[in-house]
Amino acid sequence: MNRFQIKTEIYYGADSLAYLGHHAGATVLIVTDAFMATTTVMAQVVAAMPGATITVFDRVLPNPSIEVVTDGYRCYTEADPTVLIALGGGSPIDTAKAIHKIAIATGRKRAEFIAIPTTSGSGSEMTSYAVITNAETQTKMPMLSDDMYPDVAILDPEAVRTTPPRLTADTGMDALSHAVEAYVSANHTDFADAMAEKALHLLFEYLPVTYVDGNDIEARERVHNAACLAGMAFENAGLGIVHSLSHAIGGTFSAPHGRLNGLILPAVIEFNAGDLRARETPSPTALRYAQLGRALGATPVSVRAQVQGLVSLIRHLRRDLDMPERIADFGIPPHEFVAAIPGLAETALADPCTPVNPRPVTTADLEQVLRYLL
Repeated sequence: MNRFQIKTEIYYGADSLAYLGHHAGATVLIVTDAFMATTTVMAQVVAAMPGATITVFDRVLPNPSIEVVTDGYRCYTEADPTVLIALGGGSPIDTAKAIHKIAIATGRKRAEFIAIPTTSGSGSEMTSYAVITNAETQTKMPMLSDDMYPDVAILDPEAVRTTPPRLTADTGMDALSHAVEAYVSANHTDFADAMAEKALHLLFEYLPVTYVDGNDIEARERVHNAACLAGMAFENAGLGIVHSLSHAIGGTFSAPHGRLNGLILPAVIEFNAGDLRARETPSPTALRYAQLGRALGATPVSVRAQVQGLVSLIRHLRRDLDMPERIADFGIPPHEFVAAIPGLAETALADPCTPVNPRPVTTADLEQVLRYLL
């Protein structure tokens, strides 16, 4: 028996922030970062809850650490909120998830948990995952708990309209990698497949538009929806070694997660698909990549052509978004990266995303993919 679930209620489209009016007069804690706390989006969130007693925890940083979560929980206990709002990208949402989990685990009354993503990428508003960084060991720690599902996700395109082009590209590529990995995951399902495929159609059509013109509100809304759909897909199907490797590299070299995913994804597709020049029947994983390639318009000549067509589509999109094509483009010295490869491979092998990769991997396999990135 299998299970597919969507626990979070979604409000989307223009004026969806109006949902917050249900919490007029409430006691509210908003978890965000220092920049987002000064934006018009924050002002709109506050204005939507007249009479509310609002506390703002705005000390979230990229790749949030255990220390940040601890500080946030201390603020939570002082505010004693009935509503917890995560406002921002994946980092504020993941921080709020961890705070929410600790509050429940320590027996505090349960606040309604609302996620308002201001980037279109992580899909964190729909998942029970969070990634917290151990600053001491420079490792990223994926967390998983049903207590970390937001009760409500608000997808208002105005909340992402002013996202800078570089961040638009990085987060969009993160969403794209979520969809591809969920589609070929060892735990893929018909339900997750449908969401992943729809997310990819939307991303290939609208992500380049938002990169060039962030004020195109229709394109913003469609990319925002796509990121959420991809989040639903990977929440139920899992991910794979694109994310395992990205977590390992990002924890060591502090490179942007979505940008790393864009670099790693084509290499992992080629590794997972195997040698398609051989005469043997293509693997089930290769056939799934080919199916996805066909759905996105790759030539139907052969399985190999369809898989390569999928890789080409991703590489073309990567170029359209001015994203790096080798590890040196991140400012990482190649000799330092080479020296780190054994440790990165060990870290990626132990990552929770690795077991559902469609092709079983060894440390040597992961080292091979890492060398390819050079």
